Amino acid sequence: MEAALRGTLTADESGCVRVRSGTSGQYSSTPVWPLGYTVQGGAKSFEVLDAGKNVIARSGAAFIMGGGGIDRFNENWTHRACLNGTKLWAVGTILPG
Repeated sequence: MEAALRGTLTADESGCVRVRSGTSGQYSSTPVWPLGYTVQGGAKSFEVLDAGKNVIARSGAAFIMGGGGIDRFNENWTHRACLNGTKLWAVGTILPG
C-alpha cells in the first residue's frame, strides 16, 4: 500500500465520492476510507474528515493519496452502491497536491 494517486475528489450523480485523475476528466477510482473517516457536506462541496474530525481533503482540491488498489469489496463495508464502474483504492495518507 505504498502507491501514490494524484487527482481531485468529486461526487458523481449518485453522491458517491470518486477520484478524478489525469486529463481525461473520467473517474479513475473509488476511495475506500479507513475506519472512522467521514464525509460532510453535499455533492457540490464536501470535506473528508479523519477519525479525529480533522479535515484531510476537500472536493475539487488537488491531492496526492497514498495507498493502493484493492481487488474486492469487503462484505462489512457500507456504500455498496458506490462500487459500480471504477477501481477501488484503499486510502492511506493524503497530502496536498
